[in-house]
Amino acid sequence: MGAEPVDFLANPTGGGDGKMENKFFPGAAGNMPVDILQEFVGAFARKGWLNQGLRIMHRDKRYRIFCSETGFTAHRINDNCAVSWGFPCWAVCIVTEDQIIEDSHLSGFASIEPGVQDWLRCIAEGDFQIL
Repeated sequence: MGAEPVDFLANPTGGGDGKMENKFFPGAAGNMPVDILQEFVGAFARKGWLNQGLRIMHRDKRYRIFCSETGFTAHRINDNCAVSWGFPCWAVCIVTEDQIIEDSHLSGFASIEPGVQDWLRCIAEGDFQIL
């Protein structure tokens, strides 16, 4: 019998190995995930993008980003066309009212993907190209 899949949104510790945990970041509104989420909601609402998915280019990489009042997600789009169609992208940043999860927490390895503060800055400053 194989291992049970881990729902990282429900269990950010990845099954109790202690390597993945909620991260709290200082931000303009505060350092709790709900405060960071509200910063994303405000930035997306000001641009008229709330509840809309966008495909963007940032740092020469393609991403899908989405923000609603319940969460922000950034997915890296797989640039390798030779990879199976079943793996078109992967989550690199997830923000909900309860938690913030970044790529390094999802993969367990050091990440070169933008972190939550990078995404906030990117969205607020328009440091990307809409595809």
